[in-house]
Amino acid sequence: MAQLWLRGFVRVIKAFDAEHCPDPVPTGYGACMVYAGGSSAAHEWTSSELALVKHLPRLPVWVPTPGSEDPAKAASGFAEWLRGHHVPPVNRYGEHMRVMWDLETGKEPDPQWLKRAADHLQKQTGMWNVVYGSISTLFGQPARSGYIVANFPSPPAVGQAHLYQRPNVVGTQYSAEVPVPGGVIDENVFTAELVHQIWQPAR
Repeated sequence: MAQLWLRGFVRVIKAFDAEHCPDPVPTGYGACMVYAGGSSAAHEWTSSELALVKHLPRLPVWVPTPGSEDPAKAASGFAEWLRGHHVPPVNRYGEHMRVMWDLETGKEPDPQWLKRAADHLQKQTGMWNVVYGSISTLFGQPARSGYIVANFPSPPAVGQAHLYQRPNVVGTQYSAEVPVPGGVIDENVFTAELVHQIWQPAR
């Protein structure tokens, strides 16, 4: 069956991610990623870093090593972090919350590894899985509950905010290594639907 692309509007919200959370937190962003850990994580955000962004919707990120790490063990580690930080499995409307697997490490793509890990995490927590990676490998992974695409200039630089046009894309990282007061960030856009279904600030 042929696909037909139609022009339309998708509301997006600017977000940031960073290996270390900048202090002060940069302004002008409506959401952020927080690095929960994983065998290939460069840095797991500390409780102090997490406290800096408690006013923002946050997308928890796990950085595993596909192909060499046991997927069930990786999922269990992620689930333990989510429970330990009281990340709810559903939002206040009863919709499943989403979390992210950063798959720019290890064997790529490894669809069976991701399927086992994501299924295990969903069974343990009820949360849905978003998948992040580079264009060269990301679309060889199952979409699960959405793709977040790394699509910035090479070498890394400030890019134009955009949502990569492909089915199942819910976010795009469009700039890398952007200096801000207190640190360095990457810039992203997330669909408003994604922001609605991630870890929300306490009311």
